[in-house]
Amino acid sequence: MYNKDTMCYKTWNDIIISLPKKTVSWCCKTNLTEQQTKETTFDLDILDTQGIDFLFNHPILQKRKNDLATGVRCPDCHICWESEDRSGESHRTLYTNHSIKFDYDTPATFIELELTNKCNQACVYCGPLLSSRWQKELKQRHPDTEDEIFHKVMELFTEYCNTKLADTPYINISLLGGEPFFTDHMYIFLEYLSKLHVNSEQEITVTITTGMSFPKQKLDKFIELIGRTPNIIYIMQLSGEAIGRKTELIRWGLDFENWNINLDMFLTEAKRLDNLVIGFGCAHSSLSLPYFKEFLVYINNKMMLLDYKKLVWFHVNYIEEPDYLSISMLDKHHADAVTEQIEYMENEMTNLYRKDDYITMLKSLRKQIRNQTVTPELKSYAAKEFKKLEDRRKISFKSEFPHFDELTK
Repeated sequence: MYNKDTMCYKTWNDIIISLPKKTVSWCCKTNLTEQQTKETTFDLDILDTQGIDFLFNHPILQKRKNDLATGVRCPDCHICWESEDRSGESHRTLYTNHSIKFDYDTPATFIELELTNKCNQACVYCGPLLSSRWQKELKQRHPDTEDEIFHKVMELFTEYCNTKLADTPYINISLLGGEPFFTDHMYIFLEYLSKLHVNSEQEITVTITTGMSFPKQKLDKFIELIGRTPNIIYIMQLSGEAIGRKTELIRWGLDFENWNINLDMFLTEAKRLDNLVIGFGCAHSSLSLPYFKEFLVYINNKMMLLDYKKLVWFHVNYIEEPDYLSISMLDKHHADAVTEQIEYMENEMTNLYRKDDYITMLKSLRKQIRNQTVTPELKSYAAKEFKKLEDRRKISFKSEFPHFDELTK
């Protein structure tokens, strides 16, 4: 039996392998210390000698599992503990179904691969380690994925699938960047995955997160691959949570008109391809959340215009770091805007997959806003960080976000 107050489904189920950074972690909301980051950084020698144990049974992961199972608030998970102390809810509580039983041998079935740091966007909450555009802006350079590392991780992935996952009913792979459409490794991996017959009864899904700022030929190549790999279900996580100039400022480098054209193409192709599922990755932040209803109306109108009848997935996500972009920065009156978003989604959006899960997240965000306390020091920090972005990019957040002064003054 485990302690329901600390147990976390994502610690058991999720693994994140960053190929450009050569690191492994578990759950996207945890923070590792500098020393832990060193201990979870790999090279070819480490992968050759330690194999899948380094990735899937690392001592840091073992300690975290032991802490969480026995009621200890593991320091790695402080983001969730702070959120729960503030509002009673967190990513941990959103994802953990306490009816599920865990033991130390429960395998991770959600495997997230960061494929590249090539990206033509510099989203406000991202940074140079996962965006070449951020690197260019800050005049930094971070090496991209090495072919040898990519192929070694594929080898270990195969071993893991053939052993630990041989009897599981499903495997969910998540492909991230940077922008995964900008690396040949994505296409190589998908071709490889389509030939990996671990268990004929298994359902294999691949979730691909994309900023959709790429030329049409990239999409054409991808659609052709989907048609040739019918044994894989492709779930798109199309990144966006705002429209027009707002999203161009948040996702710096994005051209909303191009994004809109690519969305039309994705929806059109998904109407004819049974194994292509459309979803949206909305990274709610202190900038975007008050205006999220505009995005919902835009998406709803788009689906009606294109007569899109298939279920659409809204993926649960929100920003907690950096602090100044966290939704807990928002003034309490913005809880009313979230209420409007919930009501619109409940009453107007009919073909959403797992709608209740997303509404539960919005209710959690609303609760966090109502229980927030923002210190003058944090507002001063926010003002400084936003000013850096404005000066470097020669933009004004206040011109597009009417509530902007609330975040900084």
